[in-house]
Amino acid sequence: MVRFYLESMVEGGRQLRRIALHPLPFRVGRQRGLSLFLASESVSKEHAEIVLDGDALCVRDLGSKNGTFVNSERVGEARLNEGDILHFAQVEFRVGRHELDESDPGLEPSTVSLGDMRLPQQFVEGVRELPELLEGRMVTTLFQPIVSLPSGSVAGYEALGRGRHSRLPELPQELFRVASAIGAEAELSRLFRESALSIVEGLPDFPALFVNIHPSELETPTLVDDVRVLRERCPRLRLTLEVHEGALADLASVDRLRTQLSRAGIGIAYDDFGAGQARLLELAEAPPHYLKFDMLFVRGIDKAADTRQRLLASLVSVARDLLVYTVAEGVETAEEAEVCMRIGFTHAQGYYFGRPRPIDEI
Repeated sequence: MVRFYLESMVEGGRQLRRIALHPLPFRVGRQRGLSLFLASESVSKEHAEIVLDGDALCVRDLGSKNGTFVNSERVGEARLNEGDILHFAQVEFRVGRHELDESDPGLEPSTVSLGDMRLPQQFVEGVRELPELLEGRMVTTLFQPIVSLPSGSVAGYEALGRGRHSRLPELPQELFRVASAIGAEAELSRLFRESALSIVEGLPDFPALFVNIHPSELETPTLVDDVRVLRERCPRLRLTLEVHEGALADLASVDRLRTQLSRAGIGIAYDDFGAGQARLLELAEAPPHYLKFDMLFVRGIDKAADTRQRLLASLVSVARDLLVYTVAEGVETAEEAEVCMRIGFTHAQGYYFGRPRPIDEI
């Protein structure tokens, strides 16, 4: 007789425990009386169930807060195979398969209570804490100036989100890596944006604000409506959404987004232009209001070969012919700033003009 089981190391990794997946369906959670009771706050009361779908063993997430993972990938439903690593939130098991008879003593009774488990190195840490950050709105915003050239006067600020959870990283890149493990990138992006608006909405003389949107939000049908709501909170604020260049593959969607935002009085900027490849087709057919050139173009431009400076000048000229404002990112020295002005950039951003700072230091 074939029987599947879950196994995990308990008591600090000194003992292997096996739990028979019998009878099926086999429910797992933090509620007593389920097939497998897990006394962990990261586990939902009714977290997941394991079922037979024909001859296939499958796991189904039951709308858990912190997710069900198969081989470190979050799943709604997935087939299980012998040797798969299964996580209910951060509680880890390995799926086993065994030939046995009903009296086989090698398996635990199906209803057991287990404590902490060891996590594999590749498992994304922080999936338990990120929902706490989202629910508690544990973020803040720094503001970095964007200046007009050649005057150097402040034209606006880019809002740069930071995390404020004691057990999570501060930088947004790391937070989005954690968020991607539980499909929460769009929610985190909205939280950063709302945080920035809540800080500046009471400041009547605040200049233009540039806020980022995560590429996953381009697939969200409510994106424009969400931004309109924020716009209504700050009707006099000049607001621009920054879209990463890598999200511009779907030209029709980007052009539609640009049109909708323009109707709502909201600008759009293509960020990190040229980081992967200069998307000239998108620039020509769906020109943004602002084009932010990646710092790889700008860094050390004063010492660069003449051919590189001419290439950058040509790209800037194309953008300006399309009536697009051009922003040089990552300007750190007076010499770089001077070359950017000579090339024809309309705006610049970087440590030379100002580091990201909290609102009370601006």
